Amino acid sequence: MRSFAHPRSGRSPRGFTLIELLVVIAIIAILAAILFPVFAQARAKARGIACLSNVKQLGNAFQMYTQDYDETSPSMWGGSGTCQPSGAGCSHEWWFGLMPYIKNVDMLYCPERNDGVPGNYNAYGQALGIRRYSGYGYNWGPIGWRGGGLMGTQLRTPAGQTFIVGKSLAEIQFPSQMFAFGDTYDTPRMTIGIGFAADTWGGVSNGQLRHTSGVFNYAFVDGHAKAIPVRAGRMNGAFNGKFIMPKNPDVASFAFCANPSEVIMNGGASPDGTPVPSNLQCGQIAGWISANFRPCGAGGAGSNCFFAD
Repeated sequence: MRSFAHPRSGRSPRGFTLIELLVVIAIIAILAAILFPVFAQARAKARGIACLSNVKQLGNAFQMYTQDYDETSPSMWGGSGTCQPSGAGCSHEWWFGLMPYIKNVDMLYCPERNDGVPGNYNAYGQALGIRRYSGYGYNWGPIGWRGGGLMGTQLRTPAGQTFIVGKSLAEIQFPSQMFAFGDTYDTPRMTIGIGFAADTWGGVSNGQLRHTSGVFNYAFVDGHAKAIPVRAGRMNGAFNGKFIMPKNPDVASFAFCANPSEVIMNGGASPDGTPVPSNLQCGQIAGWISANFRPCGAGGAGSNCFFAD
């Protein structure tokens, strides 16, 4: 009877050659080089969306606050003694008054900002549960403590306590074009002001800004929130010697100002040392910067200049 058994081949199974292994490794490396940046961009986009959601919720809290406080924006004040966990004697953060409407302190954190520790805040901020720097700032106005935004110029009582009074919503001429809160690198008593917003930022190009190369999230006074392209540069007298502002000067001319025609003076309790003239209307400041600052040099070198993209 004929056997159907397979004959022995006399050969061992063939493995991969070194060349074939190297080709496979090279293909994997190429795919990784292509896909990893895509994944990183997707994660950055997701963080940006989460940030925009936080900003929107802060805008809603601002709306509720103003309804309960005679349609007036939150004021700010400095310390007046030893700060207590109850808030007595403490300097004021922009988000302290909004806490009853926020409830969750995690809303204050931008997913792309992780610097700071509880000790950077006073006893009241720590009692409210803060763990690191907020990623968001309040609209004090375009430059330093001059005012023009949701508050006036910073002043000082005879006893030495600083304070900044909030504004009535009736004073705000273009609520759908004016920022209330937004992304910032500023530190406690954080603002989105042009000369404050880059306080702890170590970059030297617009491509190093958060949210896919400089698209910051802002809540507007009328309640909506939106991502706005921004640009940065160097400015003498600004915090960290740098500044951040919307790329479009027309957007910036309304973004920081309750009344773009108001002349805001460099003075009060805390004059600033920036080159921005003191006799400008609030809405002219961003245009003045755009017209008078030049591109920075290689590696972001220079002064009073814009960084490259």
